[in-house]
Amino acid sequence: MEVLAVANHKGGVGKTVTAVNLAAAIAARGRRTLLVDMDAQGHATMWFVDDPGQVARDLQDVLGHGVPMEEAIQRTRVPGLDLLPATLALARLELDLVGMTRREDRLKRALAAVADRYEIVVLDMAPSLSLVSVNGLAAATGLLVPVTPTQLAVAALGTFMGWLEEFRREGVVSAALYGILVTMGDGRSRAQKDVLAALADSSWPVFKTIIPKRVAVENQVSERWTPGIPGERRGWTDVADAYRALTKEVLRIIDRGGA
Repeated sequence: MEVLAVANHKGGVGKTVTAVNLAAAIAARGRRTLLVDMDAQGHATMWFVDDPGQVARDLQDVLGHGVPMEEAIQRTRVPGLDLLPATLALARLELDLVGMTRREDRLKRALAAVADRYEIVVLDMAPSLSLVSVNGLAAATGLLVPVTPTQLAVAALGTFMGWLEEFRREGVVSAALYGILVTMGDGRSRAQKDVLAALADSSWPVFKTIIPKRVAVENQVSERWTPGIPGERRGWTDVADAYRALTKEVLRIIDRGGA
């Protein structure tokens, strides 16, 4: 089972949009997929749950109270895609984890119980380096790091990558970096050209796909649609094409055994 964490400690770089659309597009290609919402804001959950207040079990119950993961998992409207939801209760988990033993690998152990049910797990990480986020990083076998094409975002990316290396040295993280994903791209922007040049000069792998900046994409949470899924909504072809292209890139990495 592949566990792909969509992660960056900086907010506003398109983590949830990427995680949801990537997970849905992977499932649409016939691979059993689980999307795990690891953010107490629950934006990934809102994509598929009409009333998050009616969620009976969520990630907090699994990691904090030992509830079996299969009791918290829900089906989504996308065939082949299931969801482990998050609610505001997840915010308290940080305090609970402090007093627990083996707190960094609780998600990894919980996922092992459903390893025969899913080919790919996509983790929508919170914009933080909390103990909950460390659980996601520790469980991951691969990392996808979204970044917007601005100098500030790239500077923050350098800090995040430095933290990842510290976690590797400490034996907490072993996931391969599958790639940096440029989101909210604008091909006419000088800033984007400068950022792409800087990424090209770095040692980090960078996805060829760039997710274009569109108001429609930014409104996806309220509209609850996934452009990469045929028939769910027409239009915004470049956005749908970008997510499908990204999915192909990710699956090629997975199928060849990693980055």
